[in-house]
Amino acid sequence: PDAFNYDLSATINNGSCCYTPFGCIPDTDCNATILIPADADITIDGNPISEGSWIGVFYTDSNGELALGGGTQWNGEVTSIAAWGTEAGEDNGFQVGEVYTWAVYNVNNNEIIEMDFVQYSFGNDTYSCNGLSGISSLSAITSSCNDETAYNYYPSDNDCDDCCCYMSGCTDSNAFNYDSTACYDDDSCVDVVEGCTDSG
Repeated sequence: PDAFNYDLSATINNGSCCYTPFGCIPDTDCNATILIPADADITIDGNPISEGSWIGVFYTDSNGELALGGGTQWNGEVTSIAAWGTEAGEDNGFQVGEVYTWAVYNVNNNEIIEMDFVQYSFGNDTYSCNGLSGISSLSAITSSCNDETAYNYYPSDNDCDDCCCYMSGCTDSNAFNYDSTACYDDDSCVDVVEGCTDSG
């Protein structure tokens, strides 16, 4: 794969190539494994991330900054991340007991978004050498409808433009009573049943 920090002007490879959009993945003497199943619910503003996006797990370095502890490219299949622990006297990975911080690189707009909500299917949300855990969902809300009267009200720091929904109804286009103007499904859908409707 091409390095994200490829330098067209470089003439000699100095070993500094990084193959994730988050930076270089550390390689220390111990790591934990975090399983990500194919059916993991990974969303930004309620939309599943696209294949080709990246998932990263981060630790806090000695300067109080988030630093990459491991990552993988999402392809919609079962995968895992090696979360690398720090070595003695170094600042190059997770401390034992440190909580994982998650972010996603959105391949559609080249933005890195810290994930607000994480759900684990097993294991812990903290690092331990040779630890094993798994996630079932990662999600972030970058903007949402802050109008309490809307059906899709969800408070956040960023109010979205024209995203509030005020019309409920059946949103299943295959249903008998599909309402194309509805933006919120109120469970009123009626299945289409073919047959004779003349009761007279």
